[in-house]
Amino acid sequence: CCLILFPLILCAGIGGLQIAINRAVKRDTTPLNCNCSNAVVPANTTGGPACPEGCPQPRAPKWPPVVHIPPSATSRFGRGPPGASCGAQGSCAATFLVTGANQSFVGSAMGNMIPVHDASVNVSADDISALADFVLADYSGYSGSPLVDTFLQNKCTPNLTLSYSFVDGNETGTQDVDCTEGLMLWRDSSWLISDDLYSGYTNRSNEFAAAYDFLSSDQGNFNLIISYNSTYEFDAYDGLPIPVFQFFGGNKPRLLEVPRLTNMASNAYLRLIGNGLKISFDFVKEMPRAGRSWSTYDLTSIIGPLPYVLTIQLLFPVILTNIVYEKQKKLRIMMKMHGLGDLPYWTISYCYFILLSMLYLLSFMVFGTVFGFTFFRLNSYGVQFVFYFAYMSLQISFAFLMATCFSNVRTAAVIGYFYVFGSGLIADYFFKPYIEDIFISSMYASSSL
Repeated sequence: CCLILFPLILCAGIGGLQIAINRAVKRDTTPLNCNCSNAVVPANTTGGPACPEGCPQPRAPKWPPVVHIPPSATSRFGRGPPGASCGAQGSCAATFLVTGANQSFVGSAMGNMIPVHDASVNVSADDISALADFVLADYSGYSGSPLVDTFLQNKCTPNLTLSYSFVDGNETGTQDVDCTEGLMLWRDSSWLISDDLYSGYTNRSNEFAAAYDFLSSDQGNFNLIISYNSTYEFDAYDGLPIPVFQFFGGNKPRLLEVPRLTNMASNAYLRLIGNGLKISFDFVKEMPRAGRSWSTYDLTSIIGPLPYVLTIQLLFPVILTNIVYEKQKKLRIMMKMHGLGDLPYWTISYCYFILLSMLYLLSFMVFGTVFGFTFFRLNSYGVQFVFYFAYMSLQISFAFLMATCFSNVRTAAVIGYFYVFGSGLIADYFFKPYIEDIFISSMYASSSL
């Protein structure tokens, strides 16, 4: 009974702390105006409704896709943001490295990567498809904003600009961007590209926007590898290593804007084939979201999954010590002497421990739901039951296996509890980053088509 009621102590402690925090911290309870959730905008509009996070947003705004270019101030190829010192002639360019087995074919594709525009263009807010003909770029990384920094051209003419309108909630704005030269540089091999990419990242004064390896591409075959700087995802560009930013809370990922790089190469290939073929990349948008209540703190979401893991694993030492106790006190031998075979013994033990485990978890789910744990409320109870049953069966089997390694209850108990807390902490703080792919072994990652 004490074991089954243990979740009551845990849930009461966390639930009571959450109630105390909600009473101590006064939140703004003014009702939100969520009329934006019902706003209707034309399908081809740039932008869309802007709802506060407390309101549901069933239709996310649409924004034009962009390419991320490095914010280098100077380089030997003359790259950098507009207004920076970009060499003796003061010309700034975003540099792309290109290679491939068929140099003549790849050279033709390089000339088609960036659409040519000879005159300034004004695009209205209800024509987002028109922006698909421009390679828009930014320096800071996409953050769901309608504002971009520049657009790319093979050669910029004086006073060449792009002006486009967008809808942001109830307001209509206009963004004017200047032209930046997009420079395609040929390299004889992928080894040379890799050397330039890594040395450019290390020196910070010679970074590249991306690199393309067309491999064996020709008129009837399209193979492509795109190299891009994946460290932009976690602000590592600012000069500090990723773990430092992780420790100080700077771990919110940004989009790496790779799809537009892929679209540039695909359209360049289609233009060589002819017949006016192209893939129009009109917009990107976020997923629709539900409204989020800010009237109370959700402590269970803040503390993370570790308490759940430890609570469920606490049954492992209990099962392990029970089996070892029977072995230490020779109870198992006495049972065999009285005619109890191995199969009935392990079957009875499994049924007892699985019943105890399910009662324990049922208690955890019931008390967790009563005290408002969102983890239990927002997930299907049927799915949870199947998961818990499978996990507990595996945990019982593992305890049966580990019982063969111990002959003393105290030793088994110590090792069992060390395993519970050690595995939980290692899983949350060591293995989790690798599973979620936060750290990438190389500075530049590749995407293949």
